[in-house]
Amino acid sequence: MLAIPPFYIKGTIESIAEELDAETVLVSPAVGMQGDADGLHYRPPPTGSVAELVAETAPDDVPVVGACTNLSAERLADLDVTFEMDTLVFGDSADAKRTVGDMVERLEGITALDAGPLANATEVESLTPLLINLARYNDDIDHAGVKFV
Repeated sequence: MLAIPPFYIKGTIESIAEELDAETVLVSPAVGMQGDADGLHYRPPPTGSVAELVAETAPDDVPVVGACTNLSAERLADLDVTFEMDTLVFGDSADAKRTVGDMVERLEGITALDAGPLANATEVESLTPLLINLARYNDDIDHAGVKFV
């Protein structure tokens, strides 16, 4: 799980590349964002998305999956919080997505939904600043999440 700021992804992957192989699944929960007085705005890297940057940097045989981009890190850290939300899982390897989806669903109250290939990363990642801004501008929303019905 590459739970690090997008700025450090390329260097981090390059530093651990020798430890990665086809049995590894790199999971990217990161989203490129930049804030100003109005809120947070989606700012993907030149590759199009953070997940695509991970895939571009990782060894060719290492599958990359994006997941948990829309889950509040603060809420995940609080073991007393009850969840009732979905997270989108996307990547080019069906097996890798299934592995990550199964891992995510071990978190009680979180459902993993298949959002398709890495080519859909931009749409999925751009949801995160929207959710953060919703929480910022609405007093009754502490940590916004989604439940697709």
